[in-house]
Amino acid sequence: MTNKEYEYSFKVDSLDQVIKYLEDNNYKNTSILKQNRKVYENENNKRIIARITTNNIDNKEEVLIDFKNVKENDNNLKVSAESMPIEINNNYDKFLSILDVLDFELKIELIRTRYIYEKDEVIFELDDYKYPKMCVVAVEGNNIKVDNEYKKIINLIDNIIKE
Repeated sequence: MTNKEYEYSFKVDSLDQVIKYLEDNNYKNTSILKQNRKVYENENNKRIIARITTNNIDNKEEVLIDFKNVKENDNNLKVSAESMPIEINNNYDKFLSILDVLDFELKIELIRTRYIYEKDEVIFELDDYKYPKMCVVAVEGNNIKVDNEYKKIINLIDNIIKE
């Protein structure tokens, strides 16, 4: 079973204005995760990626793998199919072997703190990357509600990095 992901994402100079917006609009901070993510790209189809994510939650470590197929990528909006994550704590090397057989190649390693805020079928993921150094905001969930929130926040934030 796959999940359909409908997500806007964009870089900002700082997460401060976004956090203020979320708090002022009654979004609830539901999670803070320290993450190390390795992103593997399929050599035959660059739209298909595998992600091995190590989450540190309350000094406990979990290692997950999931796959993503980016169906549409238009400016800041991505529509993707995502697999459900699989916990691979004790099988890490076996999954690396599978990725190798399926022609996946390591493209980047990301180290970040992720802050998750939620309200009314809309999820904001605020990523403060330590490596590479950057801040990224993602808005995902119900299409119509996400579109509305994206329009609101994009007009309020003056530190969006245009690329």
